[in-house]
Amino acid sequence: MKLLAALATIALLLAAHAAAASERMFGFEMEKTFSGFTFDGIYDDGSFFSETYFEDGSIRYHDVDGADSGQWSVESDTFCTFYEGSQGACFFVERDGGNCFTFYEAVEGEGGAAEASDTWTSRAWNRESDSTCVTPPGAEI
Repeated sequence: MKLLAALATIALLLAAHAAAASERMFGFEMEKTFSGFTFDGIYDDGSFFSETYFEDGSIRYHDVDGADSGQWSVESDTFCTFYEGSQGACFFVERDGGNCFTFYEAVEGEGGAAEASDTWTSRAWNRESDSTCVTPPGAEI
């Protein structure tokens, strides 16, 4: 009986660790996961946004200051968003659980290769499902 309890405890600890671990997404995963969906999110400064990634590569963006349109694409293993009225960028994306995506801006590293910035830029989730972010925001747009 003690052996079963110990094995159950180990299994729970391993499952908790796996659920907490972030996994870097590849380009094909981002295309499949983001295309045709609307994501709600929060920037690192606490402000909220909503963005729809249409299957034709266009974007519709909303935040408390208004709306914008643009284009999204996947370049190698980065997710890129560029807008008509404001600047855009490319991002490395980590999946945190089933429905939480953390975006790190792609910056030039040593030797000129793109690498993820040290801090996250935004965190988002598909609005069709509950967020699995560790601390989901308590407000909606």
